[in-house]
Amino acid sequence: MANINELMNGWGFGKQTAIGTANLVAAMWRHTNLNTKPWAKVPVNEDDRAEVGKGHEFPTQLFKSHYNMPTFEISKYASSEILAWAMSFALGNVVLSGNGPYTYVITPALGATNPTGLELPYFSFVQQIRPGGSAVLDEMLVGCAVKGWKLSIKNSPGRASAMCSVECVTTGMYTSPSGITLPAAATPHEFNAGMITALTFNGVNYLSGGSAKQFLSMDASWENNFRPGFFPGSGSQDGYQIQGRFEWGDRTFTVQFVVRVQAGSTEYASLIALTTVDPHNGDTGRGDHFDRADQQVAGHRGSHLLRRVVPVGQIALAERAVVLGEIVDALDVALDVGAR
Repeated sequence: MANINELMNGWGFGKQTAIGTANLVAAMWRHTNLNTKPWAKVPVNEDDRAEVGKGHEFPTQLFKSHYNMPTFEISKYASSEILAWAMSFALGNVVLSGNGPYTYVITPALGATNPTGLELPYFSFVQQIRPGGSAVLDEMLVGCAVKGWKLSIKNSPGRASAMCSVECVTTGMYTSPSGITLPAAATPHEFNAGMITALTFNGVNYLSGGSAKQFLSMDASWENNFRPGFFPGSGSQDGYQIQGRFEWGDRTFTVQFVVRVQAGSTEYASLIALTTVDPHNGDTGRGDHFDRADQQVAGHRGSHLLRRVVPVGQIALAERAVVLGEIVDALDVALDVGAR
């Protein structure tokens, strides 16, 4: 018997060289996870129930079909590390610079220029309970990909005011035992809403000037809408077919935020005027982005800085609502992530 608190998760921060080639331990890290469930393996069998000639309607045989691997959620308090990882694997086009601290410029991959076509980087995922000679659970799932992520910022105190969840998929290929000795758990540089230094939507910084103190919440999400990866020759494990690719479909990026209503409603005026802001037109302080400076790290304040910038955005929908007795505008932002 084992307690779920013994579960350890580790996954590749570096990408696999191919969908069926597992990460080496040197390219893996170990993190805690607010999702307390292990990643399940679901083998699907079929029977001969529908076939005639048996003399009755009941099944008499089972046949192996495929591994139907459910999606798995990595749920974390937002940190510079987990956000850089999630966006890198979800969007696919990464330019890295610096030598600690590092700067990641992450943009959506395009099929015409992506070396792997419509496929994103793959990673391996390890889950263990008492690894070793008497392991309760010790396996490595190979060929995992990020299906999507969600980022939520609320006006509440504590780490839960900034949350990131990452939805992952996997092919069905696995190794058990994993053969991996996970490193010590990483210490992510987490932050809460009070550490955000700029919060700008459509040219309005909701942390300064006349709009200061008006922001209530923001939810952003990315979805790759993967196509099914079964095809002739896609591979097998334990006699069950597994998926051999994850190709993005029609990707979607959404941002919704809620602000308290002020006289004149800048947000509503932007909606009616179809105001579009491009942060790259000589003014990095505009556009749709937020900045956060971390607590002091290794004697250098701001060693971990996240700036999420949406190249072109405009308010597409504004609805009046009431939150805790206050009149608010709930706003959807229309985004053009491929503009740059």
